[in-house]
Amino acid sequence: MSTGQTGGARERGKRSEFTRSLRIALVLVVALIAAFALYVETERRIDRANERLHLSHQLADQLRMSSEDLTRAARSYVQTGETIYRQQFDDILAIREGREPRPVNDHGSYWEPVTVEGKPVQTDGGRHESLLELIGRSGISEPEYRQLELAKNNSDALTRIEYAAMALVDTPGPNMPERRQTASQMLHDGVYRQAKADIMRPIASFHDQMDQRTRREVTEATQIATLTRLVVMGLGVAVLLALWGSVRKLRTLLGGTPDEVHAHIARLGQGNFREEIKIEPGRKNSVLGWLSQTQQQLHQLDLGRREASAQLAQLADFDPLTGLPNRRLLQDRVDTALSHAGRHGESLALMFLDLDRFKNINDTLGHHLGDELLVQVAQRLKSTLREEDTVCRHGGDEFVLLCRGTDANGAAQVARKVLSLAAEHYRVGSHDLAVTCSIGIAIYPSDGNSLETLSMSADTAMYRAKQAGRNDFRFFKAEMQTQSARTLQLENGLRRALELGQMYLEYQPQCSLHNDEITGVEALLRWNHPALGPLSPVEFIPVAEDSGQILEIGEWVLRTACRQLRAWQLAGLAIPRVAVNLSAVQFRLANLPERVSELLEEAGLSPSCLELELTESVAMENPESAIQVMENLSLRGVQMSIDDFGTGYSSLNYLKRLRVYKLKIDKSFVQDIASDQDDRAIVRAIVSLARSLGYLTIAEGVETPAQQAFLRDNGCDEMQGYYYSKPLRADGLEAFVRSRQLDTRAAPDRAKF
Repeated sequence: MSTGQTGGARERGKRSEFTRSLRIALVLVVALIAAFALYVETERRIDRANERLHLSHQLADQLRMSSEDLTRAARSYVQTGETIYRQQFDDILAIREGREPRPVNDHGSYWEPVTVEGKPVQTDGGRHESLLELIGRSGISEPEYRQLELAKNNSDALTRIEYAAMALVDTPGPNMPERRQTASQMLHDGVYRQAKADIMRPIASFHDQMDQRTRREVTEATQIATLTRLVVMGLGVAVLLALWGSVRKLRTLLGGTPDEVHAHIARLGQGNFREEIKIEPGRKNSVLGWLSQTQQQLHQLDLGRREASAQLAQLADFDPLTGLPNRRLLQDRVDTALSHAGRHGESLALMFLDLDRFKNINDTLGHHLGDELLVQVAQRLKSTLREEDTVCRHGGDEFVLLCRGTDANGAAQVARKVLSLAAEHYRVGSHDLAVTCSIGIAIYPSDGNSLETLSMSADTAMYRAKQAGRNDFRFFKAEMQTQSARTLQLENGLRRALELGQMYLEYQPQCSLHNDEITGVEALLRWNHPALGPLSPVEFIPVAEDSGQILEIGEWVLRTACRQLRAWQLAGLAIPRVAVNLSAVQFRLANLPERVSELLEEAGLSPSCLELELTESVAMENPESAIQVMENLSLRGVQMSIDDFGTGYSSLNYLKRLRVYKLKIDKSFVQDIASDQDDRAIVRAIVSLARSLGYLTIAEGVETPAQQAFLRDNGCDEMQGYYYSKPLRADGLEAFVRSRQLDTRAAPDRAKF
């Protein structure tokens, strides 16, 4: 065997000795804990024995005291004839027998039983325990229980004498004084006193038996406790000796004291790999020996790390994917550019560029090809700018362009050049891709004097470019910031608008152009903002959709409208249905049909009484999916209609497949229908198209008799608008409908507001 192998075996022997010593110490500690736990348990046994003794004496005394209280009550009743003493007698007996508990708040002078826990019996409407049952559960032995049972039986015999004495007084008839005297003698004669003594003797015997048994238990437990204390002390000494041996073996294993080992580890942890760790002869395979070897290896690694740190410092300032400067380097260059521009009175432009619908490329082609596209975009952007300018990848598909010494005109030229170059086709893998981008521009110093403020301004302008249709650029304007602040205020307010009761519904009646009857109502959402006042849905609904809060609000609208219509129906109002608008976000929910059915069932409303309105643009966004959803809703009995018809781009091929029953003519075609020939032609075409497909038509925004007359003459089925009624709160609409029901002969224009 070689010297190294011998040393390794010797070291393993040292480790095993330390492990064995430590295990022995742990076993002794466990034994010490167990012995101490046994000692504690024996002390508890002594306490429990004394507690049982106290409780048993208490219950036995209650038996004696109840007998005394019964005697006092019986004697008092016999002497005075007062019914309160007879009632007291019956109450004491009922409590003792477990038929009734004593009231908790009754602090009278007679016997009060207690539970095993020492608390008054509570009146809980359930089964009550008699005194004898409580005694049986107190932990006494069978002979002890028989003594108390005998005392209870003797007390019952005494009670029969007391009942007989009270019955003699209760018997109607003459010679009451003589009967009262006889009854009193029954409660004081030798037989009665003997019966009293028969109660006390078993109780005294019980006390003797209980005391003797408790003394035996306490004596036995005390002996065990004494022995256990000796064992605990012995184990404690053994634990100390075992720990001392473990400490000595541990030092041999470490190769030094724990403080020395800790000091060397601390130096290594602080990165001090140059200082050599010295070890004693023969301790090469100890922990200090291993640390010495580790120190030498770490020293070599540190040299290599120092060589690589310079390269890492360079990489820290550039995006690893595109090789463009990252945000850290951009901050440095913007600070330098702002300082230069401030000293020389120059301007500079900061542009935020975001690729349009880049997420679709990642989702369709995968992130690998998406990254390749970003690399090509970065190369084109870099080729567009001057040497002194900077293009930075800000994150994801967003880039930042810093153009020094550039005013608004120069920035616009750069933006047009970037849009043109970025829109050229890209060859990514086997795909030819066409990508557009949106650009927001901020100019120093008018739009900000730091990277943070300029970034916020350029970012705001970029989102305005996206909202305007994408593939364009926008300069930052102060009103954009105002609009952004208002949008943020609306978004924050929407989070608690429902909870605070700021939102409510108004209902606008819809009527038939054939017979002037009400065909339904449309539920319209309103928001009274505490600071901004009444807000148009046109303003806050898009904010709710962008923030995702439209789902909660839309469900609230649907639930409230269904419940309101059901309430009107139960009140006898002739309102056939309620129409509720669905947002695009709601319509894309996978469980929309199921949720609509749940809300209808919750409100107790028939599905045929609900009409869901869907805008033409939403229906045509994904027509195949829309057909499936509308088919599902239709099979459940829910009516569907197309809102704002004529403002989108419907495909007749899809339109004929949609399960709708009504087209809603947008008010933009109705408002000038009396004077505009094009609007007249469009309305006639919509009515004709709907009739050929079997759909009804309803015109919204009807405000004049001329509009109403044209719509009726050209076959439109229904209308809604201020000519018939403005939107009303629920109580106002109810009054409106009732007034029309009372006067069925009134002309429609009498309802005009």
